[in-house]
Amino acid sequence: MSRRMGIRGLSLRAKLPLTITFVVFASALIIGLVVIERDWARQRATLEAQTLELARATAAAGRSFILKKDVWSLYRALKLLQERDSGLTGKTPVVEAAFLDSDGMVLAHTNPAQNPVGLPMNTSDAMASARLEYALQASGAGLVPEKLSGEDFIDAVAPITIDGLTVGFMLLRSSTTGLAEQLRRDTVTVLTFSLGLALVMSLFGAMISRRMVAPLRELSEGLDAVGRGDLSAVQPVSPRDRDEIGHLSEQFNRMVAELLEKKKLEKDLADAERMAGLGRFAAGLAHEVNNPLAGLQNCLNMLARRPGDEKLVRKYVPLLETGLSRISATMQALLGELRGENQQRACKASCLPDLESIVRSEIGERPIELVWRIDSGDLEGLSINCTCPHVHQIVMNLTRNAITAMPAGGRLEFISRRDGNRLVLEVSDTGSGLDKTAQSQLFEPFYTTSRGGTGLGLWITYRLVERMGGSIGVDSSPGAGARFTVTLPLSAEPGQTHKEDEDRAA
Repeated sequence: MSRRMGIRGLSLRAKLPLTITFVVFASALIIGLVVIERDWARQRATLEAQTLELARATAAAGRSFILKKDVWSLYRALKLLQERDSGLTGKTPVVEAAFLDSDGMVLAHTNPAQNPVGLPMNTSDAMASARLEYALQASGAGLVPEKLSGEDFIDAVAPITIDGLTVGFMLLRSSTTGLAEQLRRDTVTVLTFSLGLALVMSLFGAMISRRMVAPLRELSEGLDAVGRGDLSAVQPVSPRDRDEIGHLSEQFNRMVAELLEKKKLEKDLADAERMAGLGRFAAGLAHEVNNPLAGLQNCLNMLARRPGDEKLVRKYVPLLETGLSRISATMQALLGELRGENQQRACKASCLPDLESIVRSEIGERPIELVWRIDSGDLEGLSINCTCPHVHQIVMNLTRNAITAMPAGGRLEFISRRDGNRLVLEVSDTGSGLDKTAQSQLFEPFYTTSRGGTGLGLWITYRLVERMGGSIGVDSSPGAGARFTVTLPLSAEPGQTHKEDEDRAA
C-alpha cells in the first residue's frame, strides 16, 4: 500500500520517464524473447533435418562396407562425421554414431572402448534401451521421438537394406549444446539491447517530460493563485508548442486576462455604487431635513409678521421645538441606517394627534381642506417598533406629497385606525392622481412625478415601513386623486402589558 501511495505521490516529471522506460524495456524484451524462441525452433528444426540427412547419407555410404565386412572403413566413416562442422554453431554437433547389424550387434562405434565390435550396443539406462529398441524396429529413416532422446540430443536412425533385406542400421546422435549456448548469448544480447534502449528512451522521456510538465506546473500554480483570488500572483504561461498543452496555456492566459478585466470592472462598479450610495444618502438627508425646515420657516414667518401676538407665540414655539426635535431624530435615524444599525425602539401609537398642527403649518395659506381623524382611544397603551423615534417621518412624507399633488387646492384627509393587532394609516388627496406606470415605479429611488422633486421621499418611506415589518400601498387613477395606505404591526407597551397582567391576576 505504501509503495502504491509512493508511486502515486511522484510528480508527472518523474512518472513520464519511468513509464516510457518501463514500456520500452518490456516491449524490447518481449519482442527479443519471441524472436529468440522462434530462432531456436528454426535452428533446432534445421539441426534435426541435417541429422536425419547425415544418417541417410552415412547409411548409404556404409552399405558396401557392411557387405565386405570392412569394419575399419565403417569406423573411418564415423570419425569423419564427428570432425564435420555443421555451420550452425561452429562446433561438430555429432556426439555419437554407430553401425549395427540386423541383430543389433555393433559393427562400428565412435566410442569403441565401451562398444566393442561384435557385441550388443552398451545401454546405460532404460531410456537408452528404449531408444535402441525403437531404432531396431524402424522400417525407414527417421528421427527418434524427443521423449526417448531428451531435450539436449537429436537421434536419427536409417535402416541399411540390400534388395529389400535389412542388413544393418545407422544410428546418429547430435547435441543441441551449441544451440543452447547460442540461445544464452542471444538472450544476453537482447537484455543488453533492451536495457540500453530503455536508458536512451528514459533520457528522451526526461526531455519530453521537462518540456510538457513545465507549462503544466505553471498552469497548476496559476490555477492555485486563481483559486485563492490572488490574480496579481498569476504569471502568463508561455506556450512552447502548438499542441493541446499549448492550446490550454493560451486559454488559461485568456481566462486570467478576462478575470483581471472583470475584477477591475467590479472594482469600478463598486466604487460607482459607493459614490451613488453616498449621493442617495446626501439627497435623502437634504430631503428629510429641508422638509421640516420649510415648516419651521413658515412658523418663523408668522411670528415675524406678528411678534407681539402671545397667543401665536404659544402656538408656534412648541411647533418649532417639535420640528427641531424631528430634524434631530431624522439625522440620528439616517446616520444609523448609514452605519447599518437596525435597533428598533418603541414609538407610542397615541402620538399621532401631535402631527395635525405640523401638517396645518405645512399647508399654510394654501386652499386645502384638512380632515384629521384618529381613533386615539383604541391605540392607548400600544406602540410601534420602529428604527426611528416615531412615525412622524412616514406621515409627514405622505401628507407633504399630497399637498404637493394639489397646487390649486383640494382636500387632504388623514385617518388612523386599529385593525386587530395592526395600525392602519391612510393619507388621501384630491389631486391629479397616478396612472399604472407611475404606480409601478412610485417607490423606486429618484422617481418623481412632481417638478422639483427629488424622488426620495416615498422611497425612504417605503424603506422605513418595510423595516418596521409593515406594508404600504397606493390606490389611484388619473384625475381621481390618490390614497396611500400604511399598515404597521402594534405591540403592547412594556408598562401597560405588566399592568394588564396584574389586572387579570387580580
